[in-house]
Amino acid sequence: EPETSLNIQGCTSEGDLLFAQKCKELQGFIRPLTDLLNRLKMGRFDRGLSSFQQSVAMDRLQRIVGVLKNPQMGERYLGTLLQVEGMLKTWFPHIAVRKSALGTNRHQLTK
Repeated sequence: EPETSLNIQGCTSEGDLLFAQKCKELQGFIRPLTDLLNRLKMGRFDRGLSSFQQSVAMDRLQRIVGVLKNPQMGERYLGTLLQVEGMLKTWFPHIAVRKSALGTNRHQLTK
């Protein structure tokens, strides 16, 4: 399956590989995040959010999508990515997380 294969070039440590795998697992969230970002840009949330809040939300969403699209960023962002994962699962409980090659042991390795 070419879609689920990882590009591990540049993964110099186990942490880098874990980060890349976690990004791959969470790529299913890119589309709903992008949809949310587009709705923010179109002003769909003008009543509920101030312009500053909208600006911050758009910045954060763009950053999250950017990280998920760049699994080669490395292990120094692994802790943050794990926190983002919890948030994404809360925001989008209907989105299934892709299973990684490490299976259930990946959480033991990152704790």
